[in-house]
Amino acid sequence: MTLQGVSNAFLVISFALYTLSFFGFVIAVTGSKWSNRDPEMHKKKWGRLAFGVTLAGWLAHVIFFITRWVYAGHIPISNMFEFMTFLGMMIILAFIVLYLIYGSPVTGVFAVPAGVVILGYASVFPWDVQPLVPSLNSHWLKIHVSLAAGGEAFFALGFAAGLMYLLRTVDFQSKEKAARRERKGVE
Repeated sequence: MTLQGVSNAFLVISFALYTLSFFGFVIAVTGSKWSNRDPEMHKKKWGRLAFGVTLAGWLAHVIFFITRWVYAGHIPISNMFEFMTFLGMMIILAFIVLYLIYGSPVTGVFAVPAGVVILGYASVFPWDVQPLVPSLNSHWLKIHVSLAAGGEAFFALGFAAGLMYLLRTVDFQSKEKAARRERKGVE
């Protein structure tokens, strides 16, 4: 198997592990309702398991990135496929940082799918390595694009946290006019 094949295989593995971890986070958050176990213990156990799977997926994603860098000969952020895969990796890294700080599996229900969707979107672009056009053969490409992707990753998590907040605070049962207006805002 070529280095490119190994690299692409690790990207597919990371996608599968991220998807699996999303379901683990969903079970951590909602599973205690249909389980007869202690809700906090259930949440911790499944949250840790899902976080471990997320870490394994992220490590596979890093291996994809490094192997692609080796066979491409330049940092793999120069075309849309490479940028989107890098953005997905940064979103998951931002989630890992937030999970280590707060330890909330609810964040994984919203953040991990953002990384999965970005990777799914990246897959519609050509996976082939393309040589750098002369205008991109600069140190500024590495600096600008990597920092932009890091910033966008934390904005994506801010979006996920804002969505979580709205879903938690908006009253979906009330028939009052103010509650209906809030529901329209969420929709």
